[in-house]
Amino acid sequence: MLTGAVALVLAVSTIARAQAPEPPTCDAVCLNGAMDAFMTTMVSGRSGSVPLAEGAEVRENARRVALEATVWADVERVRSTATFADPITGNVVARTGVELDGGAPAYVSTRLRIGPDGRITDVEISADRSDGVVSGYVWNLGDELSSVLPPDQRMSRLELETLGRRYFHSLSTHVAVQADFDPRCDRFHSGQRITNSGENTVEEGAALTCASSLEGTPPWGPATEHRFPVIDPERGIVFGLTLLHYLSGPTPRQMYVSEIFKVIGGRIVRIDNIGLMMTDTETLGFVH
Repeated sequence: MLTGAVALVLAVSTIARAQAPEPPTCDAVCLNGAMDAFMTTMVSGRSGSVPLAEGAEVRENARRVALEATVWADVERVRSTATFADPITGNVVARTGVELDGGAPAYVSTRLRIGPDGRITDVEISADRSDGVVSGYVWNLGDELSSVLPPDQRMSRLELETLGRRYFHSLSTHVAVQADFDPRCDRFHSGQRITNSGENTVEEGAALTCASSLEGTPPWGPATEHRFPVIDPERGIVFGLTLLHYLSGPTPRQMYVSEIFKVIGGRIVRIDNIGLMMTDTETLGFVH
């Protein structure tokens, strides 16, 4: 017969297990397949066939939209894509260089969150259709971001998230953590190289490195709503999102920052950024 104390412990344990959230049931293969199916379905004009969960939230560039009204409705074909899955969070993100109707390039980041029943609960899109998109980059993403790292060059999930949080904190403080950056690090803004380059038309000033571009007196800060929906230690990938506020000037502005960090041997070697300037944006809308 169980003693009262033992019975109480077992009862509490049973209740805790019953109340604990179910872990995501979609592994990396499943998540990648969901993203592939989403893009194929959207490009074929069958948005009504996408398995959205009841109450699913769909946003493009932070605005609530209908799925059929997103940039995917204007995509003629996918030229290049790099997809990263995180079975721990149930999120998958695809960076996609697309050709729009009429032939113009665009750079699209699509995050899906897959629920326990296999349906999509979040669709978060950041889409750059501007003239600043560099087709030579976004149509030829290659394997520099998606390559698998040797075990001795990897960091843990916690270490990768901590590094990403330090980076976003530096956007507010304008103080970079120099040790977080490899000397070879480069940052690309929708395909335009803005570090170690003399032809930066995105950010003014002297030649920049990944670290120095965070420092000095840039017009931005603070950065709020830090999120890291996808972390892939095997590939050294951190996918981070933040809302960066520009408080100077007559009209406050915000930048929707969607960045993928490639981290090798504990240091950032590449930053792939989609940064979209907006006004009157109070939130990116998601917590996942």
